Amino acid sequence: MSRPIVEDYATSVGSDSPCVTIAMTLLNSSRTLSDALRAISVIKGTKKKMKLVFVDAESTDGSLEMLRDFKNRNEDAFQLIDIVSQKCDITEGRNICIDRSQGLFVLFVDSDVVISPDLVNDIEAILLSDLRLAFINVPCVVEEKQKGWLDRFYEVIGEPLGMSCAAIRISALHDVGPYFIGFPGGGENPNELMLRLKRAGYKVTIFNKTSLHIKQKPRGFFGYVKSSFRSSTLHHLQEIRAGNSLLVMKYFYYTMLLSSLFLVVFSPYPLILLGMAGVAHYLVKTKGDPISLPALLVGMILPVGLLLWILRGTNWEQKYKKTTVHNHLDEP
Repeated sequence: MSRPIVEDYATSVGSDSPCVTIAMTLLNSSRTLSDALRAISVIKGTKKKMKLVFVDAESTDGSLEMLRDFKNRNEDAFQLIDIVSQKCDITEGRNICIDRSQGLFVLFVDSDVVISPDLVNDIEAILLSDLRLAFINVPCVVEEKQKGWLDRFYEVIGEPLGMSCAAIRISALHDVGPYFIGFPGGGENPNELMLRLKRAGYKVTIFNKTSLHIKQKPRGFFGYVKSSFRSSTLHHLQEIRAGNSLLVMKYFYYTMLLSSLFLVVFSPYPLILLGMAGVAHYLVKTKGDPISLPALLVGMILPVGLLLWILRGTNWEQKYKKTTVHNHLDEP
C-alpha cells in the first residue's frame, strides 16, 4: 500500500472521533434537496469534525440558492461547508468531492436521499473496526407507493440499486485513485472502482441499515431495458477489461441463451434447458418470487449491447486523475 491506513486519524485532533466528509453532487434537485439537507442538518456525532462538500452542476431551478441558504444557517455547526458550482457530469462531480474531502471517509449522499441521524456514527464505527474495509454501499429503500418493477426486483434479490448512498475510505482512494472518467454521456461506474479496491487488498460491503430514497416516479421494466442496453453494457465492458471474471461467465450464459432462441427451429431443447437453469437461479435467489423472471429477457439483450459497444469502439482515456486527489490527511 502506498499510504499507511493509520493516517486516517491524522485530522482527529484532540478527539477519539476522526474527521469525516459528507459529499453531494446535484443538478436541478430543488424538489428533493430540502429533505436531504434537513436530514444532514440533524446528523448525530461531533459536527465540528464533519466537512460538507456540495458540487452543483450549474442548476437552474434554485438548487444552488438552497445550498447557500443551508450554508448560511448551518456553517457554525459544522467544521466547513464547501460549495462548488461548475459544469460537470456526475463522475467529475464525485471526483471534485473526493479532491476536497478529508478525514476517515467520504460519505456520498444523493440529493434525493434522506439519511438516518445515526448513519455517520455507524459507518465510522465499522470502518474503525476493520482497517481493510474501504467501501460501504448503503441500500436506499423507496416509498411503497413509488416502487416500480426495478425497485422491487432489486429488493427481492437483496442487492442495493445504484450508488445513491455510499461511504469510501479516503486513504484507499489515495491508493487506487478516484472514479474512472471518460464514459460517453458522463455515467458513473462504482463497480469499476470497487474492483480496483479489491485488487489492492481492500474489502467492500453492503451496509445492514437503509436510507430513504425520495423519488419522482417509479422505475419500471422498460427503463431497465433501455439502461441495460446502453449504459449497463458499457459499464460491463469496462469491468470485464478490469478483470471481472464473473461477468464473463454471465455474458457467456446469456449469449448461449440468446443463440438457443434462434436455433429453436432445429431443436427446442437447448432453449428449454438453458431457460430452466436461469429460472431456477432467479427463483432460488429470490426465494420463489416470480417478479425476478423478466430479468432473463433483459439478460438476453446484454450480449447485443456489449457487441455494439465493441464494434463502435470505446477508446476512452483510461485515467483516474490521481494527481487531483491532494493529500488532505496531512492538513492541520
